[in-house]
Amino acid sequence: MNKLFKFKQYKSNHNKKRFYFLFISFFITGLVLLSPSKSIAQSIVHRMYLFDPGLIINISTGPSVSFTDIKKNTVFPSYSPANEWRMAYQFTIGWDITQYLRLGGQLAYGNIAGSRPSRDAHFEAKLLELNFSMNMNPILMFIPYRTDQKWAPYFIIGIGLSYYNSALKQISDNTLLAQRGYGNGGGLWGFVIEGVAIGGIGVSYKINEHWSLRFETANRWMNSDKLDSVESLDRSPYDFYNFTTFGISYKIFKNKSYPVILKKKNLAFD
Repeated sequence: MNKLFKFKQYKSNHNKKRFYFLFISFFITGLVLLSPSKSIAQSIVHRMYLFDPGLIINISTGPSVSFTDIKKNTVFPSYSPANEWRMAYQFTIGWDITQYLRLGGQLAYGNIAGSRPSRDAHFEAKLLELNFSMNMNPILMFIPYRTDQKWAPYFIIGIGLSYYNSALKQISDNTLLAQRGYGNGGGLWGFVIEGVAIGGIGVSYKINEHWSLRFETANRWMNSDKLDSVESLDRSPYDFYNFTTFGISYKIFKNKSYPVILKKKNLAFD
């Protein structure tokens, strides 16, 4: 009886092995039969939907605008009686994490000025800013990425530190009325140091896989109302300034090997 049981068990195991062997054989045979022959043409996949993460290096420059108590116009800088137009310069290193998200750090330098003829006062500040920001493309969050897309809008959100020296003077005779920093601040080199919250928008235009042009405008809200050395009770308790820049970017990324699409040709028989 025991021998009969062992024989049946051996036969059952043998049948299972034979079943597995036949299944694997049919599977391999099917792969061979379905594999492309020489009568099938091969073409490289278009990189239409393939995104390449990489390192972005960007340099940019453009006008800076103050939004302080000492300012003639509400938005745009004035030319007279004191010229408020100044420039800003930015160097940014970022990383494209996904097609819609980029993280980066930035070093910015700018001059900022404002004037108030009714008070016979104007001010000028020199700023050095270090910030960390996030760029987010809202469109690519909902539609597929395509490599032939040239334009890419995005939001800018960030935080940073602003180091500055600021001087308030009379317009009429340039007499110094007040100043901040210049060796008496709590930051580097005696600059005043303040935190900034950054918000803005931008758009990039892709020239090729590596090069692109970039336009950005972003406000920097400070944590005090003292950038121009004047505090006001009837205006915003926080000064802020804006950098609007135009720049060029270079992307460094690793080339990938792409899959191959197999397309059947129509065979003609004589």
